[in-house]
Amino acid sequence: MKKIILTYEEISKRCKLIGEQLATRYRFNDTPPVFIGVMKGAIPFLTDLVTYVDIPLIIDYIQVGSFNGTESTGTVVLKKDVTQDVRNRDIVIVEDIVDSGISMAFLVDYFQRKYQPKSIVTVALLDKKCNRKVPFELDYAGEEIENVFVMGYGLDYKDLYRNTRYVFVPDEEDIKKCEEISSRY
Repeated sequence: MKKIILTYEEISKRCKLIGEQLATRYRFNDTPPVFIGVMKGAIPFLTDLVTYVDIPLIIDYIQVGSFNGTESTGTVVLKKDVTQDVRNRDIVIVEDIVDSGISMAFLVDYFQRKYQPKSIVTVALLDKKCNRKVPFELDYAGEEIENVFVMGYGLDYKDLYRNTRYVFVPDEEDIKKCEEISSRY
């Protein structure tokens, strides 16, 4: 049986808390901060999070890849860049989960080198500190979790289960079902 890590109600509470903190942080800015969702997994979290950031803001997306199934490859590939010019802007990188830290460290370095933003803040719903391969500390995290594979609420296995409104540890049956479905496409 699958184990639920975060219910939608718990996720909403974390979105509200972090969203209010971010609104306070940027309330008196001259220009709106740019919230950058890391596709595809961060889309549900970003969508819910920004509803609690009651200041003007801009949303954009970036896509990187580093996973093969349930394991990180350790190599980050940029698949899609942002469309906004974020030079000298405050940016908030929003991720579903920070695991090894490799992807988030890559993104921070990428934005610093290419765009020289005014500031970079990092946010993730889930923080798996116990699995860091590179030193990285998030500015805001919804929940620290142990070293388990999780799905739901943006987190996937073979692009499935992103639409589940809670985060869970899949059981063998869930993985088998994903394998079966993905073999058809």
